[in-house]
Amino acid sequence: MINPSDLFHSHEKPILEERGPYTFREVEKKANLTWHENGTISYRRVKFWYFEREMSVGPLTDMVTTINVPVVGSAEFVRGDFFMEWGISDMLSTIEARIFVKRTIGELLFDGYEDTVMDIGSSLDSDDDYFEEEDEVEKDPNKVPMDKFGWFYKRNGTSWSDGDLSMHTGVDDMSLLGKIASWNKRTRTDAFPGDCGLVRGSSDGLFPPGLTSSTDSISIYSTDLCRPLHFTRSTTQDVHGIPVQKFDLAASNFANSSVCAENACYNNNIPSGVQNVTQCKMESPAFVSRPHFHL
Repeated sequence: MINPSDLFHSHEKPILEERGPYTFREVEKKANLTWHENGTISYRRVKFWYFEREMSVGPLTDMVTTINVPVVGSAEFVRGDFFMEWGISDMLSTIEARIFVKRTIGELLFDGYEDTVMDIGSSLDSDDDYFEEEDEVEKDPNKVPMDKFGWFYKRNGTSWSDGDLSMHTGVDDMSLLGKIASWNKRTRTDAFPGDCGLVRGSSDGLFPPGLTSSTDSISIYSTDLCRPLHFTRSTTQDVHGIPVQKFDLAASNFANSSVCAENACYNNNIPSGVQNVTQCKMESPAFVSRPHFHL
């Protein structure tokens, strides 16, 4: 964001400047593997991200001005509740909350940054933990850390974010190999109604032998988006002398119902190319798109 002050004081349109890429290498391991008699295996993902400076435009200390998500999220969370709206409005005014912040790339991604709204939320969260301990209630292993905000805060080297996954092993039916069986012990999510809420697709990009040679489309379930992502066959390539099939992210993934009728149950009543994932995890306003969807 180049003109955050003009946006409010002069009612100007936002001027956005592209920054990046800031490239990370991801390494994934599986933990807590448990084999079940019904032909499935349950596990958790442990992910590690390593910054690749040579493939990035700058260091993680580069500064950017962007939306202050804790502030925007708190306002969106109480939308429609008059008393809650009044309370949040009074709180944000008292602490002189800002809708835009200037932070480093590292803080916005993995390090996190402190914010008064997060401090208040963390203190309330601590009170809940106190009463849970008094009542001897089991803690939720998927609970989101609340002391700082960062898009990947406390996710590096941990397993809490992706939750519990269960995948078919193909031991009784090879055609089921790699298919996700459940996520957090459920076969659907409350993020979307109807078929859009079903937990389906490949669990981790593992498919039955020969499938990618005989089909033009594949799907992989994304726990970050609470939905499957679809890929379509693109080309046949040669990698180290081995012929491979290349699949690209399908253009229909984030299309609204005017472009792709099957996406109607995503309630994506916004311009095509943007997916509303607000209800996926924290019920904080979040949208995802392909790069340069607006160009």
